[in-house]
Amino acid sequence: MTSILLRSARVIDTRSPYHNSVVDILIKDEQIVSIGENLEADDATRVHDLSGACISPGWVEMHSSFADPGFEEREHIISGANAALKGGFSTVCLTPSTSPIVQSKSDIEYIYAKAQGTPINLFPLGALSKNMSGEEMTEMYDMFGAGAVGFSDDKNPIKNPNLLRMALLYAKPHEMPIVDFPFEPLLASAGQMNEGHTGTYLGMKGIPNLSEELIVARDLELAAYTEGHIHLSSISTKGSVDRIRKAKENGIHVTCDVNLYNLILTDEVLRDYDSMYKVLPPLRNTEDRAALIEAVNDGTIDAIAVDHIPFDVEHKKCEFEHASFGMAYLEHAFGLYGAHLSEVISLDRWVECVAHGPRDSYNLGAIEIVEGSPAEFTIYNETTTWSDRVTD
Repeated sequence: MTSILLRSARVIDTRSPYHNSVVDILIKDEQIVSIGENLEADDATRVHDLSGACISPGWVEMHSSFADPGFEEREHIISGANAALKGGFSTVCLTPSTSPIVQSKSDIEYIYAKAQGTPINLFPLGALSKNMSGEEMTEMYDMFGAGAVGFSDDKNPIKNPNLLRMALLYAKPHEMPIVDFPFEPLLASAGQMNEGHTGTYLGMKGIPNLSEELIVARDLELAAYTEGHIHLSSISTKGSVDRIRKAKENGIHVTCDVNLYNLILTDEVLRDYDSMYKVLPPLRNTEDRAALIEAVNDGTIDAIAVDHIPFDVEHKKCEFEHASFGMAYLEHAFGLYGAHLSEVISLDRWVECVAHGPRDSYNLGAIEIVEGSPAEFTIYNETTTWSDRVTD
């Protein structure tokens, strides 16, 4: 029996009766068996002094790409898992946009086989439609039985509303999460960044807020019609927030997440044409950013995601219009929160949005710092000083 005693840890978990208390935590066989002060340790127990550190339920990343299989020159499951570990994430949900696309039972089994021995939990999302073309539904139930934690076409739009309607109905009895990235590419018209004053000044084709908000409105109507659960991924605009807030008030079963970069940055950082900041959804304006922060704080937004998408040099260090959409920063997420958001989003709310919100949205099962809960933790020091190149 493995026994570990964590001494003098400050609990940050608003769902725990020990929230904000400094306690000892005794773990046996990967389960919390006792929480209190001055707990006894026998000779077989490993003891770790966590004085000055915080402990929370393990953080969950909702949609990241580890580019495996097919694009291992960008990232692979081992390197991605190590990046997540350094960033404090105990669980990562992997997007299906690999080569081949994760769209069958065997594809799900491949991810789990490759993930064996990694220091974190890796859970695959299966493709919602065949070849992520948005037209024909995959064998969702087979993938769910093999361990898929949800179904998403990643950044590909679900063009056929009837497909989404059928998926929501099909998923209801089994509580299979249906995840949609709200984006209408025909309205984006080969856009490179947010449509607005900055984009006009830079001479860039814009991606309007409407390209997101139109699909948010459609998806909410489908969720209401089917009485199903839709998770809207990577919300980025004030209009989307307003619609989701109203839908929740009206009893529609919707959850959503926001990417960390949309909480930190605005399109002003693109004045130097730095392709590092070319992301989808794009960085929006100051009003959108303020609305997203407010929505995190009032609970309209359920979770904060990283949306880690690595690319090789050829895809990012090139002319802006030829660069790929995506940013790789999984290991830096908490440092960026501390440097740019800690004064406007509390540590309590951060933990709620990276530990509990993702688990609730994807039905992963609750993990709380209470006796009897699985011992899956993130341990961190909130006073650590970080340096980074992200600017307001």
